[in-house]
Amino acid sequence: MAKQQPQQRRPNQPQSPATAPAPQPKKAAPVRGEKKESLFNMGSNELIFGRQNFLWMGIGLALVVVGLALMSGGAMPSPDVWDEGIIYSFRRITLAPILMVAGFVAVIVGIFKTNSSRAETQNTPAADA
Repeated sequence: MAKQQPQQRRPNQPQSPATAPAPQPKKAAPVRGEKKESLFNMGSNELIFGRQNFLWMGIGLALVVVGLALMSGGAMPSPDVWDEGIIYSFRRITLAPILMVAGFVAVIVGIFKTNSSRAETQNTPAADA
């Protein structure tokens, strides 16, 4: 008696109804005005940063820009004359770097500051479930 080997299915051969997977139900088309789910709008529609975060980051950016503007310049009026007061002034050596560091600190505070409305929604019992 010869052993029978199971028949191997070819890729182009249709499956029998008994072994065919069940058809998946199609999703209904989105109703007008309803947004289609995508990578960008899945989950919560709330932004990570709140109004205060953006305010702190904007103030920080403004301080950095003002510091850079205060640091600029320094051209000598005459190439024959060297004036240390123009290059090494209080404005360029002290004030501008202090404003820039304060701006960077304000941006960091804006990034790490917790959004109060977001923190409240995360602490509710419904959000934990």
